[in-house]
Amino acid sequence: MSKQTSRAGILDTSELSQSTPLLIGKLLGQRKFFMNKSSHVERLDSSSISSNSTVFLSHCEDVEYVVDTACTKIMIEECKNLFLTVNDKIITSTIEVWKSQNVTLKLNTQVQTVQVDQCQNVNLQYEDPQNFHSVVWNNSDQLCLKILEAGEEKHVLSTGDSFEQPTTTTTTEESITQEAPGDKKPTTLNPYQYIVRLIDNKLVTETLIRAEKGFPITQRELDEWRAKNNITS
Repeated sequence: MSKQTSRAGILDTSELSQSTPLLIGKLLGQRKFFMNKSSHVERLDSSSISSNSTVFLSHCEDVEYVVDTACTKIMIEECKNLFLTVNDKIITSTIEVWKSQNVTLKLNTQVQTVQVDQCQNVNLQYEDPQNFHSVVWNNSDQLCLKILEAGEEKHVLSTGDSFEQPTTTTTTEESITQEAPGDKKPTTLNPYQYIVRLIDNKLVTETLIRAEKGFPITQRELDEWRAKNNITS
């Protein structure tokens, strides 16, 4: 069986039932597009989107959206000056943001993974520690993460390519060059992905590597797994 690839990593469908990838594909295929909006404010409720809809915000500028009903997933592409508030359940518990600038996400519901790729100035605010699980990012400048508890800041972290990055990594991939249109110079992309999680009650950034079958893991987790299973090499 073939493998499905997502921005958050590689999903090995051979370990899932045959019906599961079909169900995931069906859910993600029902997208509700909000495109080319400018100077716009909109509240999304059950009258505008259904729970099996993927909310797709694309090429919007100076906009604010409030999601007040359940949806499958939220995807944000090439948006600028976007403020998004999420008040209800996301079925896949995933938000993806890429090639966007000045994006603020206020998350009043649990989100297992926020994926940020090739962005500038992204602000993530979780209204409760239970809403936070992980942020995976690469090639992004100024990523600010805040976790609140009872209205007060409990955990704060600023990271991104404009800040000091983890120095330890085991990956040997080389930088990727992305072609630029016109006469602009090609952009050199950092191939590494980083993950931010709460570890020992502190926000920690680690480099993701690829284990067997492309499974995303950190070197620390891999070393712990090897030690637990008495694997020395």
